[in-house]
Parts: sequence; C-alpha cells; structure tokens
Amino acid sequence: MTASPRIEIDPVSDDSDTAVLRVDRTIASSPEYYSTPEEAESSPLGRAILEIGGLEAVLIQDAAITLLKPVPGKPWHEIVPAAEAAVREHFEELDRIQEAARRPMDADEKELFVEVQNLLNEEINPMVASHGGFIEVTDVKEQDLYVSMGGGCQGCGMASVTLRQGVEQLIRQRLPQVRNIFDATDHASGTNPYYSADR
Repeated sequence: MTASPRIEIDPVSDDSDTAVLRVDRTIASSPEYYSTPEEAESSPLGRAILEIGGLEAVLIQDAAITLLKPVPGKPWHEIVPAAEAAVREHFEELDRIQEAARRPMDADEKELFVEVQNLLNEEINPMVASHGGFIEVTDVKEQDLYVSMGGGCQGCGMASVTLRQGVEQLIRQRLPQVRNIFDATDHASGTNPYYSADR
C-alpha cells in the first residue's frame, strides 16, 4: 500500500481569506475550481472538502489545494484540519481501489459485470453507436465499476457528460447496489482528446 501523503500547510491567520495545503504528489495536472459540492461532482476530493462547510471555493492544481473563505467567517483552525483529513481519506480510498484492481474478479463481481454490460448493450450502446462510439465494462471490484468509452466517445469533450448524466444515472436506477463508477477511458489517445496524457 502507498505511504500516506505528506501534507504541509502554509502559515495562515484568521484575517486571511485563503489557506494552502501542499501535498507531496500531484493531485490535478490542470486547475480545478469549485464553489459548491454540486460543482465538484466529478471530483471526490473537491466535493469532500467543500462539504466541510465555511468555504466559498476550493482550487486544486498540481500538488496544492487552495481553500477560500469569507473574512470574517468560520475560523481556519476548524476548517484546515478537516480539509487535511479529507485529503488523507481521499488517498486511502485511491489506495484501496488500486489494491482491489490487482486481484481477479470473484463470482459476484463477474455476475455484476455481465449485468452492467447487458444493460449497456441494450440501452446505451444503440444510442452512442449513432456517433460511432461504444461503452463497455472493463472491470468490477466489489461494487465499484470501471467503464471505458471507445470509438467516437474516446477523446470526445462530451464524454464526461455522457458518463455522468446518461450512463451513470441509468446504471444506478437499474442496479442500486453499484457504489462508484470510474471512467477508465484513455481519453488522451482519442481522436479529439480532452484530457492531457498525464492527467
């Protein structure tokens, strides 16, 4: 298992509207700015930090997390430790996912794999096929799904919208036991990549 991240916190006073946490690993290769948990729906870490309360926004870039809050407002000594805990929990969850991905699927996971792929084939793929694309399940670990988009969906700028608003909603309606749904697509290799290769 990966070692727990080292987090350094820049000195901050309560008359400042920003606080910065620096992590010893890259979190986001391009800037991610969120002002509500709903805006951060695609970022588990951004959402977890904003759910702490008392913040106006969070900026995640490279290995730094910048917290923004009103002055006066909730004191930093209440916000910063909670944000640090959210960062540690985020990386612990990533470690758990990566560890699970290294083992073969068990019988229950294989059954869920087939159920999801059948659902995609019957209700999603006929629609995305009109754009030259397809969506497939690549792995199941516990109740976590990994799906990949191919053809015209790979590298498409609307791929994340398709996944979140279409595929994910349908899967959760039909198969409520599913926990997390991860996009395992290599979008950087698509014809119109919108993710950088090191994202």
